[in-house]
Amino acid sequence: MSKTLNGSTALAAVLGAAAALTVGTASAAEKGVPFSTPASITFIDVTNASDQFLWRRLGDATGKPLYTYGKDETTGKSNCVDECAKEFPPFLASAKDTGSGDWSIIARPDGGKQWAYQGQPLYRYSGKDPAEGTSNRRARTTDAALSDPGAPMYAPKEGWKRAAFTPSNTTPVPAGITLKSIAVANGYGFTTANTGMAMYVFKAAPKNALPWIPVYAPGLAVPMGDFTIVSREDGKRQWAFRGQMLYTFKGDYSGMDLNGLTADKDARPALAYQNFMPDAFHIEFVPTKGPIMMTDKGLTLYTQSRYRLQYGGRETRDGYRYSYADAKAVNWRACVDACTKTWRPYVAPANAQPSGFWEIETRADGARQWSYKGSPLYTYAGDKKAGDVEGNNQHDILYGDTEGKTDLSLAGGDRPDIRSVAGSGFYWHTAGLF
Repeated sequence: MSKTLNGSTALAAVLGAAAALTVGTASAAEKGVPFSTPASITFIDVTNASDQFLWRRLGDATGKPLYTYGKDETTGKSNCVDECAKEFPPFLASAKDTGSGDWSIIARPDGGKQWAYQGQPLYRYSGKDPAEGTSNRRARTTDAALSDPGAPMYAPKEGWKRAAFTPSNTTPVPAGITLKSIAVANGYGFTTANTGMAMYVFKAAPKNALPWIPVYAPGLAVPMGDFTIVSREDGKRQWAFRGQMLYTFKGDYSGMDLNGLTADKDARPALAYQNFMPDAFHIEFVPTKGPIMMTDKGLTLYTQSRYRLQYGGRETRDGYRYSYADAKAVNWRACVDACTKTWRPYVAPANAQPSGFWEIETRADGARQWSYKGSPLYTYAGDKKAGDVEGNNQHDILYGDTEGKTDLSLAGGDRPDIRSVAGSGFYWHTAGLF
C-alpha cells in the first residue's frame, strides 16, 4: 500500500526522498506522554445546530454528562451528600483506579472514592438533563447558545454545570506557543501561536536539519512548567519540552498537517496529552484522502450517519461532520441482519474499556462494538486490500414502509411522518477524525 501526506511532492524535493511513504501517526501509545482521560471516562464534542464545534465536555463510560458542583470549587472536597448525592450521584472510582496529572481520586465524607478533574469532584445526574442533545437536528438549535460550559442551561439545577475538558487551564505554556487538540496526532499538542503549525520533538537532533525550523525562545524568556531553554551552538536559545527540543517543519502547510513524520522516523508530535486509541487501530495518510483510521490489518474504518444534503466540502479533511447526538440516535440499530454482511461491526475485546472519544456499544446479539465519537465502527466487505476505501460515500436509500417493518425514524430524526412516507436514508463515510 502506497501512502503519503499532503504536499509530498514538494516535501520529497526538499528531502530527496520518495513521494510515496507509509506512516502511522497513532499506531501505539507514545511512551512518557500521559493520556487525556483515564479508562471509563470519555469526552464529547459539543456542537451547535450546524455541527460546528463549541467545546469539549466530560462523560462517563457511555458518554452521559459529568457535572461539577459550585460548592466544591474552593474546598477541593465533595459537599454533595445525603439527598444531594441521590440527585447527583458521585462518579465513583474502582479499587483499581489511580489518579495522575489533572485526574485525582478523593475520599468522600460518606465513604467511597470519587473521581475529580482539576480538583473538582465529578458527579452524574439521576434525572434527564434538559440540555442533552436530542436525536432531532431541528431540536438542537438551542445548542448555539450554549457555548459557555458554565451557562446555567448546561445543567439541570442551579449551582451545577457540565464538566469541561480544559487541559490548557493547568498546562503552563510560554508566550508564542499554544496547546490545542490536534486530531491527526490523536492528542493535545503544541503549535505556534501565530501560524498554528504543529511542533515536533526528537530524541536526538534531526538527521537532516534543512527542513526543520527550531522554535526559538526570546532573550527574556524563562523556563516554565515542562518547558526549558537550550543554548544552541549558534548562540540562539531554543525551547524544549520535557527535555526534547522543539521544531516546526517546512513541509507543513496548515495546522492539520503532520508531514514532518515522513521526513524523519524519529520525529514525533510534541504532545502534552495523548488520546486513548485501541491497540487494534491507527491513523494512516492515504494519497488524495488524507488521514484515515484503519485496523492493524490495514482495513479502513467507517461510520454510518443519517444522510443530509450538503453542498461542497464533504471530502475536505474537516468537511464531513456529524453531531454526537445524531450518532447516538442512529447507533448500531440502522445496520442489522443482512447489513452486517456488507458492513462488518468491529467488535471490542472482552476486557476493553471506553476512554476519550472511544465507547463500546452492546448490539442486540450481545456483541460489544467499538464506537468513535458516538458512532459505531465498521469495516466494508468490498475493501479487498489494505488501504482500500471503496465503502466511502455510499448511500443506503430508504423509502416508505406502510407495514411498519422498517423504523424509518432512524433516517429522519424524531419526525413521525418519516415512518410512513420516506427517509433519505443513511450515509457511509470513513471514520471522521475532525
